[in-house]
Amino acid sequence: MHTPWVPSQERFGQYPSGPAEERKFRAVLDEYDRQMGRLFEGIKKLGIDQNTFVVFLSDNGPLPSFKGSRSGNYRGSKLSLYEGGTRLPFIVRWPGHTPVGKVDQQSVVSALDFFPSLCALAGAKMPKGFAFDGKDKSRVFLGKSSKEERTLYWEYGRNKVSFNFPGGRDRSPNLAIREENWKLLMNFDGTQIELYNLETDPKETKNLVLENAKLAEKLKIKLLTWRNSMPKLP
Repeated sequence: MHTPWVPSQERFGQYPSGPAEERKFRAVLDEYDRQMGRLFEGIKKLGIDQNTFVVFLSDNGPLPSFKGSRSGNYRGSKLSLYEGGTRLPFIVRWPGHTPVGKVDQQSVVSALDFFPSLCALAGAKMPKGFAFDGKDKSRVFLGKSSKEERTLYWEYGRNKVSFNFPGGRDRSPNLAIREENWKLLMNFDGTQIELYNLETDPKETKNLVLENAKLAEKLKIKLLTWRNSMPKLP
């Protein structure tokens, strides 16, 4: 649902209330839903419904977020390392294989996991000769929860010119690390350190750095070590 939102007048007229941009968004989303319905109907008519794996997801959080309503009221948006920017819509559909209507709030899947997971589902052999950062999470795609044991890292915004938004409460530090249910954010220079327990505070409202100084220092060192191992870019 990327901008610009340009609905038909017919669809736009079905949403008469609210700000114009929000009305446009709802109208285009309505049309999107109809077109997805046509796609699924076509797949079924072709007789390949039982052999077609569909993944529906976003590449980042929303912008604008309409005061958080588009990000499930999680803090942040696109261009942010808070959960509203990194926690994405993710729906899979494979009749006869994936459970209908199940919501998994426990498993953690990274975009890095898609290649090995889809290879596993398709029965394709992984290329040899190098190590992948992603893991085979195909069991999660099939409805079986999986505990995350990896440490995950993010970086966004290496300068204040190209990345000078979003503003206010949604603007995050430019590095983040997640280990189990703990997430620490900080800037390259070690400033603005924030620590959240995503199990008890998924909307990142209470910074627990002072209460967990040793854990924060441990995650800070791991995060800076990872970042300093990355290529030196402008």
